[in-house]
Amino acid sequence: MSMQSPQAPSLTPTANTLGQLRQTFLVAVSIIGIVTAGSGLIAQFFIDTGNLSNTGILAVFLAAIVTTFVLAQRGFLHTASYLAIILFTLAAVMSPMAILILGGLALISAATLSSRRIFILVNLIVITKAVIDAIQAWQTAQADMTIGIRIISVLTLILISFSARFLITYTQSALAAASRSTNLLQAVAEIGQILAKLLSLTELLNRAVELIQERLVFYHVQVFLLDENDKAAHLVASTGEIGQLLLKRQHQLAVGSQSVIGQVTMLGRPVIVRDTDQVYHHNELLPDTRTELAVPILDGERIIGALDVQSRTTDAFDADRVQALQVMANLLGNSIRNARLFEQQERGATETKRLYLETETNLREIQRLNQQLTRQGWQEYLQGRQTSSSGVTLENNRFISEDTWSDSLIQATRNRQPVTLTREDGHSIVALPVVLGNEVIGAVEVETEQPLSKNETIEMMRAISQRLAISLDKARLFEESQESTAQEQRINEIVARYQTVSNVDDLLQITLTELSQTLGATRGAIRLSLTSQGEVAG
Repeated sequence: MSMQSPQAPSLTPTANTLGQLRQTFLVAVSIIGIVTAGSGLIAQFFIDTGNLSNTGILAVFLAAIVTTFVLAQRGFLHTASYLAIILFTLAAVMSPMAILILGGLALISAATLSSRRIFILVNLIVITKAVIDAIQAWQTAQADMTIGIRIISVLTLILISFSARFLITYTQSALAAASRSTNLLQAVAEIGQILAKLLSLTELLNRAVELIQERLVFYHVQVFLLDENDKAAHLVASTGEIGQLLLKRQHQLAVGSQSVIGQVTMLGRPVIVRDTDQVYHHNELLPDTRTELAVPILDGERIIGALDVQSRTTDAFDADRVQALQVMANLLGNSIRNARLFEQQERGATETKRLYLETETNLREIQRLNQQLTRQGWQEYLQGRQTSSSGVTLENNRFISEDTWSDSLIQATRNRQPVTLTREDGHSIVALPVVLGNEVIGAVEVETEQPLSKNETIEMMRAISQRLAISLDKARLFEESQESTAQEQRINEIVARYQTVSNVDDLLQITLTELSQTLGATRGAIRLSLTSQGEVAG
C-alpha cells in the first residue's frame, strides 16, 4: 500500500497576508521616497539652482519612486519590490549625507520584500559604503564629531538590518504557524461536517479514518472502542490493507496496559510515543511508523475509545496537531453517540414493527377462532332445535313458525349483501343477512304493498339486523347457560340420593333409574369387576 509522509499544509493564507503587508509597506516607503525626492527638488530649486545634475538625479529618482508606487497599487509587487530596493540602495550609495535614512530604507526594504541573497547583497553594499565613508572621514582628519557620527551610522544600519530581518522572520513564522493551525482546524471542521451526516456506525468509523488519513496526510489511522465492561479496547476501523488484516485478527488491547491505547483509555489524555522510546511497541505490520499519537474519544465525561494516528516522521505531532486531533476525536465522539442512538431507534422501530405484526397476526387468529366458535356454537344450537322451527313468519297479523327460505333470503345470505325486489303485483321485498362478527347466522326479510325508499329502508334494517345478531347470540348463550345449570342441578340431585343409601346394590339401581329418566333411555347396565379387558372377553 502506497502512502506519503506527512507534509506541511498549504500556506496560501500566509502568502496572501504577507502579500498584503508587503503591498502596504511598498506604498508607505514609496510615499516616503516621493516626499523625500520632492523635498529635495524644492530645496535644490531654491538653494542650489545652478546644480542641474543634482536636480536631474532627484527628478529621475522621483519618477522612479512614483512608478514604484503605481506598480504597488496595481499589484505588481515583485517588480515594485525590486525597483524600490534598487532605488533606495543607489540613493544611499550616492548620498553620503543621507545614508542613514536612505540606507535604512534600503535595508528594511530588502529585509521585507526580497530573498535572503538580495538582503545580504544590499547589506554588503550599504554597510560597506557606510564603513568606507567612516574610514574616509578618519583619513581626512575630519572633526571627531563627524567620525563619531559615521561610526554611529554604521552601527545603526547594522542594528536596523538585523532587527528588520528578525522581525520579518518572526512574523513569517507566526503567520505560518497560524496558517497551519487554521488549515488543520478547517480540515477538522470539514471532516466533522461529513461525519455528522452519517448515521451508520460502521460507515461512520470507516469513513472517519479514511478522511483523517487523506486530509491530514498520516501514515496510518485507526479507531478503538471500549467494550461494555470498559475492560478492553477493540479495533473497529483501520486504514488500508494492513487495517483490514488487523480487523480480521480482531485486534484488541487491555485498558491500562503499557500500550499507547491502553494508557490513553485509562488516563483520558493524549499520549505520544516515538520508535526510540522504551515504551514503544513495534508493530511488524507498520514498519515505517516513527511517531504514534493516541487521543481519547469521549462521550461527555466517559471514555468510549481512542483515535490512533501514526506518522513516518519523528516531529509530526506538535501542539497544534495534537489540539486539532483532539477536536477531531471530540467530534467523532459526538458522531458515534448520534449513530448509536439512531441504531437504537432503528432497532426499537424494528421491534415495534415486529410486535405490531405479531399482534396483528394474533388478532386475526383470535378473530378466526371467535368466528369458528361462533359457527360451531350456532351449529350445535340449531342442531339441538331440529324438533322445533328455526324461524318465524308474520303474515296477516299471525306468527307462523317455519324454516322455509325464500330466494331473496338465500341470495342475501350467500352474497352477504342486501337484496331488493319488486314483484309483478307491485309489492316490494327487502332482505338483509344477519351477521354476527364475520359469520352469517341468518337473514331477515320484509314485504310491503307500497314502494319503499331503498336507502333509508336498507340502513334501518341493517342497524336492526346488527343489534338482532348481538341479542340472538346473547339469548343463545343464556339458553345454553340455563341448560348447563339444569344439567348441573340434575347431577346434584342424583348425588344427593346417593347419600340416602348405604349398600352397593341400591346405588347401582338408583344410578340406572336416574340416568334412564334423565336421558329417556329404555335400557341400561352396570358391571363391577377388577379383571382386565382380555380376561373379561375370555
